[in-house]
Amino acid sequence: PGPHTWELLVTGKGKDVKDGAVGPPPASHGVPGYPGRAMFRPGANNTYVTQLGKQLVRKGFGRFYRVGPGPIWSEADRRAVEAFQRTQGWRGGAADGYPGPETWRRLFS
Repeated sequence: PGPHTWELLVTGKGKDVKDGAVGPPPASHGVPGYPGRAMFRPGANNTYVTQLGKQLVRKGFGRFYRVGPGPIWSEADRRAVEAFQRTQGWRGGAADGYPGPETWRRLFS
């Protein structure tokens, strides 16, 4: 940290950052920033799961949803991502149903 940041840290006058978050990931080339693998794991409940699900539906991979995409990561999400990955020509572990940075980029391109 620089002198000003150090002063804020030492004196306790700086603002707290909740959960280490500093805001949404930056966008690149018109694609929203990839939020990280932890957002798409069993039990995950966040807006990125909904964003991903809505994009999968837009791209024609919504057949796995009984009700529609929501904020809780589900097997329907995983199967929809896997189907998308397979259309990219990916097989085996590359089509695991969990979005990584390349899956995210291609899905939102």
